[in-house]
Amino acid sequence: MFKRSLQRQFTRFNSHGHGHGHVSKFINEPAFKLDAKKGAEFIKKYEEKVHHSEGVTNLWKKITYFVAIPAILLAAVPIINIELHHAKHREHQKHLSDEEWPTQYDYQNIRNKKFFWGDGDKTLFWNNDCNRHIEH
Repeated sequence: MFKRSLQRQFTRFNSHGHGHGHVSKFINEPAFKLDAKKGAEFIKKYEEKVHHSEGVTNLWKKITYFVAIPAILLAAVPIINIELHHAKHREHQKHLSDEEWPTQYDYQNIRNKKFFWGDGDKTLFWNNDCNRHIEH
């Protein structure tokens, strides 16, 4: 009875579709044969990869900590100063009247048809602090 149930189970995995004579092959034979030489070779190659990967990992950590992070900080300092200057300028422009606002040229704020969102005049990336549509 046990043998028949195994025959039914292993029939699914048999490429021929006839699993009756092959059940003992799956039960009695190991899936692989141990080879000490190949095992030792595999372990040696694995340890070499681990040793190599530890060295590469340490190299990239050093590059990150001693090159990338200082470079980002050095680049951030002047950018922060520029952005603070821009913020002051935008704060000043908020309070300007339409007459004092910089000249609107013919090619700016062209509206052939209204946008389908909001009031139809503002673009998707409209910023009220630095954009203004002055109609003459």
